[in-house]
Amino acid sequence: MISGRQRLSVMLLLFSLLFVFGGAIVSGQEPITVKVGVLNPTTGGFAIFGEQANQGIQLYFDNHAIDGVNVELVFADTAGDPQQALEQARRLVEQEQVDMLLGLINSAVAVPLAQYADESETPLIVSIAGARAATDGTHPYVVRTALANGQQDGPLGWYTATQLEKKNAALFAWDFIVGEERAGAFATAFTAAGGTIVTEQKPPLGTTDYGPFISQVDPESIDVAYAFFAGPGAISFAQQMRDFGLTPDIQVVAPGYFTAGVLGAMGDTVEGLVQADGWVPALDNEENTAFLELFDSQVGGEAGVYVEESYTAAEVAARAIEAVGGDMSDKAAFMEALLSLSFDSAAGPFSFDETGQSVRNVYVTQVVMNDEGTSVQQVLDTIEAVGLNWEPEAETSK
Repeated sequence: MISGRQRLSVMLLLFSLLFVFGGAIVSGQEPITVKVGVLNPTTGGFAIFGEQANQGIQLYFDNHAIDGVNVELVFADTAGDPQQALEQARRLVEQEQVDMLLGLINSAVAVPLAQYADESETPLIVSIAGARAATDGTHPYVVRTALANGQQDGPLGWYTATQLEKKNAALFAWDFIVGEERAGAFATAFTAAGGTIVTEQKPPLGTTDYGPFISQVDPESIDVAYAFFAGPGAISFAQQMRDFGLTPDIQVVAPGYFTAGVLGAMGDTVEGLVQADGWVPALDNEENTAFLELFDSQVGGEAGVYVEESYTAAEVAARAIEAVGGDMSDKAAFMEALLSLSFDSAAGPFSFDETGQSVRNVYVTQVVMNDEGTSVQQVLDTIEAVGLNWEPEAETSK
């Protein structure tokens, strides 16, 4: 016979088991799936950068789970072409039914994609492409985690005139919208700080023979040269500046993309180069150390800026998804969650302004040769909390 006390104990045990296993069943429910459409070039001239960007996004989501949410990445190739990027975005949203879009390398695709994001009411996180119009306050469904065109170059212009004490500059920049925005921001800040633009040279986009442009500059008339080129074009410019005898006597300054992915190939032609960067491997913070160790252990080697910027963009997306509990049905709530983010990233303090443009530190760096004879960047100064319309009010900090 089971006594009343034993019967009560059995009933309590059953209730306890029901509670425990019932809770396990609830917590073990299938997670919410959030589909993220990733738009980067994997063919064409920007493919190497797009592959690095995809690598950074995958690296973040492979190593950071969101409680109760399964993030599904759907990759598409923009080829760096605005029309193809638009077609792929439509396919991702209308056929794949992604909840948001993430990516973009080059400025040419940023504005049409921003317009489509608004039309389709699809959140878009621009991870790299710098066209200022994408975050000019007219695109409520768009944010950019990278620095916009000019957001590095304005502080660099001020720093060149006031801290490097250079007063007469030659500008070299490819003749297209990105070169115009970047060189223009440098010139505005440089002249406002007392500098003079002696000459502007605008080679066609993709130029690698800079002789006709460098030869027009009188070395005696300048003490600094600003340059915006990238990839093989930047390698050629650095070498030809040396060949024509302008360097190493004349200081060269440039935004960080000048050496992105090609610093090792430049050798000592860029020794002494001063740049304004949003991130460099040398940053000494806990988040950057963790990022670099993760990349080294799972990919191998040292990560570049395209990997880091995309990794950070993925972190921004993940934090916003987590903030809304994976519920992407209320787009306004998701955009509000994005805009309210504030955290420490591998690149330092991160937040957005009211337009959706990231506010970040700009690091002034210099290229030096290490003991192994390899070109590396060392941080000279930090210009804190640089927004899209930064003005030189804050002091730099060592």
